[in-house]
Amino acid sequence: MFLSRRKLLNYINCTGIAAISTPIFGAMNTNGNTHHLDYFKFTIGNIKITVVSDGGFQLPISSIDINSTEESLKKHLRKYHMPDDHIYMNTNLAVIEVGENKLIIDVGSGSRFIGSTGKLFDNLSKANIDPDSITHVFLTHAHPDHILGIRDDFDETIFPNAKFMISEKEFNWWTKKDRVNEVEETFIQMVLWAQNSLNAIPEISLFTNEKSILPGITAFDTSGHSPGHSSILVESEGSKLIIGGDVFRNTYTSLKNPDFIPDTDMDPVKAKKTRHEILDLLTKEKIAYLGYHFPFPGVGHIIAHEKSYEFIPASIRW
Repeated sequence: MFLSRRKLLNYINCTGIAAISTPIFGAMNTNGNTHHLDYFKFTIGNIKITVVSDGGFQLPISSIDINSTEESLKKHLRKYHMPDDHIYMNTNLAVIEVGENKLIIDVGSGSRFIGSTGKLFDNLSKANIDPDSITHVFLTHAHPDHILGIRDDFDETIFPNAKFMISEKEFNWWTKKDRVNEVEETFIQMVLWAQNSLNAIPEISLFTNEKSILPGITAFDTSGHSPGHSSILVESEGSKLIIGGDVFRNTYTSLKNPDFIPDTDMDPVKAKKTRHEILDLLTKEKIAYLGYHFPFPGVGHIIAHEKSYEFIPASIRW
């Protein structure tokens, strides 16, 4: 039996639940939102992938687009039933198993960043992944929520037996000797975090352009968000997945309006070009996507509409 809207409203009024249900549905409070899913396992062909949460953090809505007014951003967020006073950023790390190798994409924030981040090792344990079994570490870029976790609370490098790698362009930009004196004052801390993290790695492999890391795992350039931002393509048995770091930051901002310029895009023109190129590739080739800051676990497909895009998350079997 299907209730008409009039019958449904009458039912709500008669049962007395209107005062309770309507306001909650209309304006859910997510300021203290948490999730209790710590890892998510799936496969691409015969390659096993585990998404491991490092937690999350909030940013002001001004971070969404440097060219929009506060009111226009609020209007955009309300349209998609999102809070209009902050934007929540999940942090979804991926562990990829290829044979005896385990590759982790980024290392999270550790205990030195904002929000409820730094949950990587707890959630690796819950996913039954031994940190000592990590053989490779790939860093998409050197922003703090992706690399600040390189040093533990004792200032020792995590995954000491793993092979670390990052693009040469990214590494050289952040570690340049006088870089801290060449950036605006508000960016100095970002440079210090990057240098302290990258310099803590005993040995790091640098690559240019496209790089085959393991069978079926290829790194490629997606610069713009940072000078040498890189992404990962996973291919196996005809299936494909792109793990895109910060190419897109949020399903309801970067996809609904790819021309939004986040305040952390270091080369806005190049970042916008990269977004559109990756969107074109994902939608035309029907390649799956894993977003670092998408709602956990961040895995699904992106489809094109006339002027925007939509993220279709993979089903989670509870």
